[in-house]
Amino acid sequence: QWLKDPGPRNEKRTLFCDMVCFLFITPLAAISGWLCLRGAQDHLQFNSRLEAIGLIALTIALFTIYVLWTLVSFRYHCQLYSEWRRTNQKVRLMIPASRSPHPVPHSLLSAKLMKKSADETTV
Repeated sequence: QWLKDPGPRNEKRTLFCDMVCFLFITPLAAISGWLCLRGAQDHLQFNSRLEAIGLIALTIALFTIYVLWTLVSFRYHCQLYSEWRRTNQKVRLMIPASRSPHPVPHSLLSAKLMKKSADETTV
């Protein structure tokens, strides 16, 4: 329902852009990390410790930035969704059936309230 809501489009556009970035950055980060570690391994075999340490530090920095971006982005979208749920609650009032022998017809407003809708919550 949040995606169908005609509310602010900026939030949905941000979610879409973050999902696209996540799909592109995840494989790139994995490949880059793997290449850096392979390079560090090769430098260690040729006794180039300084270059190997630099590549390991680069790998750690790369994955730290990736994990922090992922966590911050996920937290931001969870907060937006929680705020939307808090401010867009749909409540349906259930009026119990009358026990009198002659049922009293409900007004038009209460008849509309009694209609069942898939996106409403029963209270």
